[in-house]
Amino acid sequence: MDKQISNIVIASKIDDYQIVINKGLKDSIDSSMRFLVYEEGDEIIDPSTNKSLGNLEIPKGFFKIMHIQDSMTTLVSELRKEKNFLIGLQIYKELDVEKDLLSKIKVGDKVKIVNKI
Repeated sequence: MDKQISNIVIASKIDDYQIVINKGLKDSIDSSMRFLVYEEGDEIIDPSTNKSLGNLEIPKGFFKIMHIQDSMTTLVSELRKEKNFLIGLQIYKELDVEKDLLSKIKVGDKVKIVNKI
């Protein structure tokens, strides 16, 4: 990444597994990028120095690129969609804390590039 891409936010939520961010090709987004969606939490103070450590980032999910346009990019969750298992006559569902976090993603949540794939 030659240029720092800042102020990335969710512009639209398609479903719990697909979102659209407000940056695209003209902002130097490329297909090798990986993204973290997060909510900014409270400021954390170091108890030993009494100095600010910054605001806590509350992660909601990791995403990769599905499709890039000039001014926006569609991202897809790295977490697979829920699967149902039929065992006998009962259906068992995979439950995951991360899936619950995905459901809490909303328009305006912050997004940052965490690395290149």
